Order: sequence, then structure tokens, then C-alpha cells
Amino acid sequence: MTLRRLVAVASFSLTLVSWHTLALATPSIAEVAASVETPNLSEEDGKADADDPSFWVDPADPAKTLVITAIKNGGIRVYDLKGTEVQKIKAEKTDAGKGRINNIDVVYGLKLADGSSIDVAVASDRGLDIIRVFKIDGSADKPLSEITDLSVGRAFPTRPDKAGGADQDNPLDDQMTVYGLTAWKAADGKVLAVGTQRTNPRVGVFELQPEADGKVAVKMVHDARVPFVFDGQDLTAESKDDPLSDWNPQFEGVTVDKVTGAVYAGQEDVGIWKLDPATGLFGDKPLYTTRGSSKSVFNKPDSVITRDVEGLTVYYGKTARYLLASSQGGAHGEGGVADAPYDDSFAVFRIDDGFKLLGSFRVAANAAAKIDAVQESDGADVIATALPGWPNGLFVTQDGYNDDLNGLSGEPKATNFKFVDWAAIANAFNPPLEINAGGYDPRK
Repeated sequence: MTLRRLVAVASFSLTLVSWHTLALATPSIAEVAASVETPNLSEEDGKADADDPSFWVDPADPAKTLVITAIKNGGIRVYDLKGTEVQKIKAEKTDAGKGRINNIDVVYGLKLADGSSIDVAVASDRGLDIIRVFKIDGSADKPLSEITDLSVGRAFPTRPDKAGGADQDNPLDDQMTVYGLTAWKAADGKVLAVGTQRTNPRVGVFELQPEADGKVAVKMVHDARVPFVFDGQDLTAESKDDPLSDWNPQFEGVTVDKVTGAVYAGQEDVGIWKLDPATGLFGDKPLYTTRGSSKSVFNKPDSVITRDVEGLTVYYGKTARYLLASSQGGAHGEGGVADAPYDDSFAVFRIDDGFKLLGSFRVAANAAAKIDAVQESDGADVIATALPGWPNGLFVTQDGYNDDLNGLSGEPKATNFKFVDWAAIANAFNPPLEINAGGYDPRK
């Protein structure tokens, strides 16, 4: 859930022409059902709170594919394709504080200093402001082992000045730390990561640099920012009494199109931006905006994404590529932060030919399998590879309220991850989305 506690200071504004209204003003929301879910995660399980999943496909045996997940204060959980837990990694405790694993991504073929290559999971530790790297060994009983060079230090030791002055020191306890994350192997062979800075309109482009001792250092290459004001709305404005007047400038959901190298970053209250990681520059405006708020000058009532836009992931079809974006909304917690409708849904955009909204879907309850619906999804991942039990590809999403909705209070008793057959999503659209099972190799 998103906390909105910032000091109101404005600097300069950015205006957006709402062109997307022409594309699809009132789309319907298709309903699909999950057929597998992971066990409950709760306060009783080390304060575990499901957040973000990522796939690792075994090169020799697809049946050994793993779903590696960030679960905040609980650290990391690794599952198999049946949703069974394979490994548990606790968040680290140090004199500086306690770790909190927020987002996670998988990279294939990181070349080490000795010339060998390994697959890695890269994770944002929001609690300690560290980007962590884990070697993946599918043959081991515990497939993940950490190889981070911790001497590099924090991801964001400074923070932007909201008034436009020089950057300020950033105490760890202020939690303006690394938050959302994606990682990938670039065309030149370098392994890059984009990490967002919590409560700030800033992201960093980082490089994973292997060292002689087998560890990996993660160092910033570029810093990218957008204003603290959007379309006339001060994004640092806060209101404890009125969620529609409460704002946040931060990015979280972030993913990369591995075909073009373009990064898509979700600024939670504003919308989806495109970032060039080679230059560290954003476009001059978002590709698509959230609805904003009916109590703001930034108000786009025709948008299919409520505040907050969260998890982003790309599906690689036969001829098309789709960006899936979680319209998390926050209408359930703390009195509600979003104007209805389109809460608890995922918007789908075609990105290989411009940026076109195709529609939305939500993960509904599967009564026969006794699996509940998905609310307030923080993170998701999708893969086109044919896998045992999932011949059409697989979509995995976090469920912010598992089973007991607790009155949709903003304080769920349990969270987990839901597994959905990609064909169920693809065939819910008219015309259907592409199914590329067997035609996509995540290692290439």
C-alpha cells in the first residue's frame, strides 16, 4: 500500500495534452480467473507481505522454472510452477536497520570476471537502500545465494531538493530509498538495473559490475528525474482527511522492453513514462496518465488507470509486444484514494507500434478452485514461454488482499501470488491478444 506523507512544495509544472482519450474512452474490463495460488503470507510469517514476482526458466528443464518473489519485511520467497515454496530468504538485519525487499527481477547470462556466466536475481532492499544480487543455481536445494558487494554502499545517499536547490543528504531512516526495480542484459552485454527512489520523482540507472572475488558491485550510471509538479498539481500535497487531495511524486513499477531497450516507469499518481537508459532522459510527457483526481486540476476521468499505477511487465507475442500495467487504485485503504471505476484491474497497451491502449482485465475469483479475486496488485510478471502445466505462457500477480478482505481496510491480514494461464487473458480480448507459447526464449 502506498503511504502519502510528503511536505507540500512546488517548483515548476508540466502540461499534458490528453490524446489518449481518442483511443478508448469506455473500455469494458474482461474477467479472468487464477488456477493456482501460493500460500498465505502474513504478519505471523516474519511480517511477510507479497509484492513483486519474477520468472527464472531453467535452461535444461523448464519444469524447474522458479517464481522468485519480493515480500518486503519477510525478504524473498521462491516458488515452483505449482506455487509450492522452494526457498525462504530472510531480510537482513544490520546496525543501520532492517532490510525490506521491495522489487525483484531476473537477468540471464551475467558474465563474471573469470569469464564464466551465471543467472542472477536483482532485488531492491528498500529498508537498507541497497540493490542486492543473488546467484541462481537451479540444481541446488536453495537456488539463490547472495553475491552483492556491500562495500559499494547505498543506492541513493542523496535526495532531490523539492524547492529546486542542490541535492540534500538522505538519512536512511527517512526511507527515501531504492524502491521499484527492473534489470536486464543490454545489447552491449552490460547488465543494467533501473531503481526508483521512494517518495521522489527520481530513478537511477545502475550497472552490475562483476569483481575478481566473484561478488558483484552495483553502481549508478545515470540519474533521471521529472518535476514535483504535474499538469498544475503539486505532487507533494498531502491530506490526512481527504485521500482525493493526497498526492505522491514517486515512481515504483518499472520494466524494460528487451527488444528496444526502452524502459517504462510508472509514476504512481501521474502515469507511465518512457526512459532512455543510455542517456538517463525521460520523454517530455507521460505516454499515458492516470485518472488523477476529481478534486484536482489534474483530472482525466476517461483514463482506465486510477492512482496508483503499479506493477509493469511486457509480454512478447509473435508479432506484437504488450505492456501490462496494474491499475492498483487505493480506494480500499485509508478511506480511498481513487475515483471509481477501474480499480483492481490491469491495462494492456501495444508498444511495438506506438503506444495503443487495447483494454483492461481483472483477475476474478475462481469458485471451483476456491481461489479468491485479486485486489490492489503491487507487482506482476508475465512470460510467453511454454512451461509444464502452463503451455500457453503464464501471468503471475501479487494479491494485496488474500482470502479475508478485512473490510478492504488498507491493512490486509494476508497477501499472496496468483497464477493465471496467459490464454485466459489473451482470449478475453476482442480481437484476442497473441499467444506465443514456445516462440519466446527469455535468454535471448
